[in-house]
Amino acid sequence: MEHSGLSGGPESIPASDLAGPSPAMRRLVIDPKRRSGYASSRWGVDVAREGAPVIIGSSGAGTPADHAVSGASDAPTLAALGAKLLREVGIAVALVGSITLLRWAVGYVFPGLGIFALYFPAVLLAALFGGWRSGLAAMALTAAVVMGLFYSPVVSTRLTDPASPGNLSLVALAAAPLVFVGDYVRTLLRRLERGRDTLAEKNLHYDALFESMLEGYALCEAIRDRHGKLVDYTILEMNPALLGMLGVGREAIGTKLSDAPADWAPWLALCDRVLTTGEPAGLERHDAAADRWHEIRVTRVTPTRMAQIFFDITERKKAVFRQAGLFDELNHRVSNNLTLVSSILQMKARAADHEGVRDQLLRAEARVQSIAQVHRALYRGGRTDEVEFGAYLRDLCNGVEESLTHDDRIAVSVEAEPIRVPVDTAIPLGMVVNELVTNAIKYAFPYPNAGMISVELKRAGDGLMLTVGDDGRGLTEDAEKPSGGLGMKLIASLVAQVNGEIVIRGPPGATFEITLPEIPAR
Repeated sequence: MEHSGLSGGPESIPASDLAGPSPAMRRLVIDPKRRSGYASSRWGVDVAREGAPVIIGSSGAGTPADHAVSGASDAPTLAALGAKLLREVGIAVALVGSITLLRWAVGYVFPGLGIFALYFPAVLLAALFGGWRSGLAAMALTAAVVMGLFYSPVVSTRLTDPASPGNLSLVALAAAPLVFVGDYVRTLLRRLERGRDTLAEKNLHYDALFESMLEGYALCEAIRDRHGKLVDYTILEMNPALLGMLGVGREAIGTKLSDAPADWAPWLALCDRVLTTGEPAGLERHDAAADRWHEIRVTRVTPTRMAQIFFDITERKKAVFRQAGLFDELNHRVSNNLTLVSSILQMKARAADHEGVRDQLLRAEARVQSIAQVHRALYRGGRTDEVEFGAYLRDLCNGVEESLTHDDRIAVSVEAEPIRVPVDTAIPLGMVVNELVTNAIKYAFPYPNAGMISVELKRAGDGLMLTVGDDGRGLTEDAEKPSGGLGMKLIASLVAQVNGEIVIRGPPGATFEITLPEIPAR
């Protein structure tokens, strides 16, 4: 997949823009009047508000001067409250004074203009810029200016008299909502500003993570056909780490997946499933051109957008391949060594004069061969911890049949499902099957009787069932007991080793059912 991303990073604060109030305070404060001291996000949103110093931090417990400054900033003092009140009143005075001068100038052009017409905007602006106290101050100043400069106070109950107490009360009632509206709008604007600052700070955190993370990251927009099927997607963003992983530049931003011709159907099906269900998914991908392995995890961001996170697992894959190669070599050598041991046992068996000794040596050779067969299966299968047990059983039974039968009287059939089992389970079960098949060939069909030995492997719930049976003459009472002979003791011990259970049935013939409640996980 061709991907690309955004370059650059969050802006750093120049050392020239940092100033400390004193060496003892050990605090860095950005000058609020200098724009160069503001950190900005990738979308150009300022983190610090106009006129507000930004405390970068302290490098220790601080001195008493530190705590004094901190306390002064945290708890408003009487001087601070007085300064704030003077500022609010100053706003009211400036606005009312400006409107008064404007009223005098306009009054010469429009002599019939109402006295209070221009003062209502002054009250609203005072509340908007200075708060409700500033608005009330503007109302009081308006009344004082009008009565002092334009009208003389009169005692009258007529509302038509501009200077009457009733008319002034109506003006105050009309101006009061303007104070409320102005202060409310001011509060909303300040909340909006704080929200913008919070969002900008989060964007800075995102930018820092986006630019510095070692994993590759891509944000993609889904493209669907008229039936709602995902057919393509557009690459919206990528970080520098992914640019380096894929060896592409920023020009790939905005391109589509289909711009890189390939069979993307399985990959699009996975992405479609993630967008539809919301369940994260992933896969491993090999970039043949760069000879790199990537693990890609896909997560839904919105119903139409998904995030793709790339992990470079090349070194891990190389280690796995190296380990697999070493393990294959180990299995090959173990198999060769066991084959050598088997050959020595065969030579000793042929040289033995006593029939019982020869039989025991051949049994030991068959058991060694069953273990060697597991290592050969591992070597062929390319796995380090599991064996395809069905194929292993077929090879094992074929080997026993070829070595112990010399005519067509006895046949061995194997019906096995393709089930993978751990090596620690495959070796004991293989030795059990070897022992049972060997016993059946030797003792179930005395000459000239003929018959069939069947081996069956199938799943049984979460576990498996292994059945070895024959249609021969059956078992004696002593042979059915776990303590009857060395062979039965060995079989019982091996079945117990894999936490299995064995049930013996018959006559007719003899059937051994071995059940494992669950296949051990690796």
